[in-house]
Amino acid sequence: MVGVIAGDLKIDLVVLGVITLAVLVRSTFGFGDALVAMPLLVIVGRDHQSATALVAAVSLVTAATIFAIDRRRTRLATGTWMLVVTALPGLGLGLWFLATASAPLLIRVLGVIVVCVGLLGVLVDPRRWRITDRVAPVFGLVAGCLGGAFNVHGPPLVVFGTARGWPPDVFRSTCQAYFLVTGLLLVGGHGLAERYTPEILVQLLVCLPVVAGAGWLGGHLNRRLPIESFRRAVYGMLMLLGLFLLTNSGG
Repeated sequence: MVGVIAGDLKIDLVVLGVITLAVLVRSTFGFGDALVAMPLLVIVGRDHQSATALVAAVSLVTAATIFAIDRRRTRLATGTWMLVVTALPGLGLGLWFLATASAPLLIRVLGVIVVCVGLLGVLVDPRRWRITDRVAPVFGLVAGCLGGAFNVHGPPLVVFGTARGWPPDVFRSTCQAYFLVTGLLLVGGHGLAERYTPEILVQLLVCLPVVAGAGWLGGHLNRRLPIESFRRAVYGMLMLLGLFLLTNSGG
């Protein structure tokens, strides 16, 4: 493990690097931090449950940071509350799966999800799908399930928002509102399960300056980079990460 000693605790520099990349992706696109962080943390050998708890806390702080940065430009999509409310039972199901499933099963399911998201992002344009606001509860429930187990709320929200034609600023603000509310509940759930050890709390504190810096840089990139090309590159990377998880998920 690459790290430095802080008192009796070790600061994991590999985890810090992963979180930096994940927050940069999240602040650039409005989502995607867990899609990047979870497979990378598993690949470098970090415990899945501990990684899930850390990423949930970082995601909550990131949502609050982006909200603070964008406070004057916040525009929420109609029906945001429906996505949040219907995600709540899904969060409970996801947390139950995280607590009861074996580590190899969790890694395989995460790998399948990441590969499917990568393929969806590269090959499919949800803007052509006929999705109405009436099916928002389905997307909210699925997002909650994936969020509780893997912190991967984003894909259902992305498909729904893209199909509904949300403008970029609305998409970014709506996702952060969702992540802020559900993140509070997720962090509370992980806390009740006693997953926030002193090591994780120290790592979270170390990540806070990274979250602020990457959040600001991602907002800048969001307005300057050719987002479509960058988006495809990220989805291509996700497919590779997912395939690696699937080929290395044995007991």
